[in-house]
Amino acid sequence: MKILLLNQFFPPDLAPTGQMAADLAEDLIATGHSVTVVTSRGDYLGGEKRDARSTWRGIEVHRVAATSLGKSTLAHRALDYGSFYASAGWVLRRLPPPDVIVAMTTPPLIAAAALGARRKGTKLVYWVQDLYPEIAVAFGAIGESALHTRAMAAVSRRVMQASAQVVVLGEAMKEMAVNAGAGRDRVSVVPNWADGKVVRSIPHESNPLREDLARGARFVVLYSGNIGRAHDVSTMVGAARKLADRTDIAFVFQGEGNKRAELELGTRGLPNVRFAPYQPRERLAESLSAADVHLITLSPNVLGLLEPSKLYGVMAAGRAALYVGPDRAEVAKTIAAERVGACVANGDVDGLVEAITRRAAEPALCLEEGARARQAFDRSYSRPHRTAHFATILASLS
Repeated sequence: MKILLLNQFFPPDLAPTGQMAADLAEDLIATGHSVTVVTSRGDYLGGEKRDARSTWRGIEVHRVAATSLGKSTLAHRALDYGSFYASAGWVLRRLPPPDVIVAMTTPPLIAAAALGARRKGTKLVYWVQDLYPEIAVAFGAIGESALHTRAMAAVSRRVMQASAQVVVLGEAMKEMAVNAGAGRDRVSVVPNWADGKVVRSIPHESNPLREDLARGARFVVLYSGNIGRAHDVSTMVGAARKLADRTDIAFVFQGEGNKRAELELGTRGLPNVRFAPYQPRERLAESLSAADVHLITLSPNVLGLLEPSKLYGVMAAGRAALYVGPDRAEVAKTIAAERVGACVANGDVDGLVEAITRRAAEPALCLEEGARARQAFDRSYSRPHRTAHFATILASLS
């Protein structure tokens, strides 16, 4: 099968959606499919321009001209998005027609460009990481009744209806996709994944990053990843404040995003809080293993519009997870089903504090939950399981 993957970012870019696309493409190539990628020459963080044509691990990559202003402002994002829409649509019309186009959601509704350029016989698979325009409304970026919001909703409905398959990250997102126009029988749930060969459990005593993050603390609570509009910062801040006198417990926040400034302001002066930069992919195992327990959060207003995917890296690292957010999210269901941590509601600062202090007082509990996490990961949540499921969906279209 000839498959074309369409996404704004692709390795060596660090964007998470690009890495997911690369994992899927590599595994499809390994099973005999032909994969071409159309992506941007620009960089996730802005600035860098890559070669227009290249090969990545057997995958033909076409990088189209687009601005590369980065994520610092909405205007910069809009210009990067708009230029990529135009260039990608032009290139799609000139490439040999594939059997299937798999279009992701970076930038929002880029699947519409694929739909417009699609030739007879080519089927569209819409791989939804974020649901637009609903998520932009939830973030307050656009008004619910604004003309451009209604226009985006109409485009989204057209894409949902025209797609041979819509692939979403969880059951709550499936319901949202159906409400947005997708046929229920054409929506498949394939949660994201982590690579268990890249991420593994490293004991603290042999982990060079452990002491850098702990700085003398005995128990490390790590939040690693995007600190954005979708995440509940206030509950984490509340817990850090309540535990400010616990010198044995360190809160480490590793990442960037729109809410990092809010997080820094809320924890300013707290002796138990540290901030750390992103770590490169080759040090991801050390980074995730440096924690005793991980924090994952989701704001209730975005339930079903996106799904936190960092749980799978946490499980691959053999660590427990504490989740703050709605209990209908896929992450909450997984933690409860596999008994790999605890879930608390948004705003339940005391519940989060209790979950942290219990595990700090019972090291064996963390070890048990972490061991179960890696076992469950190997059994059901690893990259090969997920990409094989995706490949089965694609095969059903031939």
